[in-house]
Amino acid sequence: MNLKKIIVSGLALLLTIFSAEAQTKTISLEEAVRLGVQNSKQLKLAQNKIEQAVSQLEQAKDERMPTAKVSAGYSHALMLSRNFALPSSDGSDPKKMQFTFDNTLYQATLSINEPIFNGRRYRYACESANLLIQSSKLDAEKDKDEIVYNVISAYINFYKIQQNQKIVAQNLEDVDQKLTEIKKFENQGLATRNDVLRFQLQKSNIQLMQIELENNRKVVNYNLDILLGLPENTAIQVQDVAYKLDMNDRPEAYLKQALQDRKEFGSLNYQDKLADVNIRKVHDEKLPTVGIGGNLYYINPTKALVPKSATYLAPFVVGVNASWDITGFFKSRNKLTEASLQKQEVATTRDLLTDQVKMDVNRSYTQYQQALEKIKVLNDAVVQATENERITESKYKNNLATTTDRIDAQTLLYESRLNLELAKADATAAYYTLLKTTGHIQP
Repeated sequence: MNLKKIIVSGLALLLTIFSAEAQTKTISLEEAVRLGVQNSKQLKLAQNKIEQAVSQLEQAKDERMPTAKVSAGYSHALMLSRNFALPSSDGSDPKKMQFTFDNTLYQATLSINEPIFNGRRYRYACESANLLIQSSKLDAEKDKDEIVYNVISAYINFYKIQQNQKIVAQNLEDVDQKLTEIKKFENQGLATRNDVLRFQLQKSNIQLMQIELENNRKVVNYNLDILLGLPENTAIQVQDVAYKLDMNDRPEAYLKQALQDRKEFGSLNYQDKLADVNIRKVHDEKLPTVGIGGNLYYINPTKALVPKSATYLAPFVVGVNASWDITGFFKSRNKLTEASLQKQEVATTRDLLTDQVKMDVNRSYTQYQQALEKIKVLNDAVVQATENERITESKYKNNLATTTDRIDAQTLLYESRLNLELAKADATAAYYTLLKTTGHIQP
């Protein structure tokens, strides 16, 4: 019975292990971008900022409503001295008064006020809140572009590793074939032991490279899982990247698009409008404020909570109030200086951003152009390395080339193939970097 329990437990453990195995998921670049945007915690924070800005706008609207306050009180006084003499104005004997020992007072007030003119401060509050909403939405779009760019970069990096692994595996297969062949030659006395050792050493070096690539793949795979919001044990397979190897527009076209569409310029526009609102607000603080209001009082000096008729007072007072802080003419000078400096800061920041955008576009365009030229050279290198390897192989079979020559020729072919694939991926990454600098990036 114990043996059966052990077997059952073992089988259950194996099923648990198999169920916990990583699931393989093949993802296209477009799907990776969609998942990255959908599961981005950074974008959720950006959405939270937008909702906060909307809440501030609603609060500004609430300030337009009239204010209404209700207050009530109860007072209880004990007269320690109940007798009081009120002096007369004609010099006669004082008039004596006597109070009850226990005195009670109920009082309540209802106050309603509505501002008629208050320097348009509520209007400015709404304008500022609206500008904040638009700026927050623009910041969210900018964050989205960053997420898209990060996902594309990570995807291409993962693709480069996979392509590298394929080429290394192909090279290892070629070396295995040649190692089998050289061992046969050794048995026939046509090759030395040293020739065999050289191929075995080359195979070991390739295997070490495989181990390093696999470790890199696992790290990048895990990072992609986190970035895309997938389970952390998901084994990702990426599809072949459609290389972006065309350049139809001149750098001036990309620069023009960047100066028009970069989100940072839109954000500065809202900051400039907000500075204008602050300047107008400071000017209007010099103006008087006018309001209308009414107060209803209830005064009950009796002990009864509900008094008898004519034993309480309930006056209702309506009036217009106006106030003018004349010191605002002096206090507003420094505020106006601060608001003007903020507007100047926006203008200076726009100039700095323009210079930075120009440098970003020029650098990205140059790097992309360089990557395309590099591909042309590497295409020729692959053709040359293939022919060199074929000639060296023929010479080796005719004892006109050494084992070292043969290995070197094969290594050059392997390196040229690998460099070409990596250059294509790098060119695609450079293309998306160029798109990012223009403010438009989509796979």
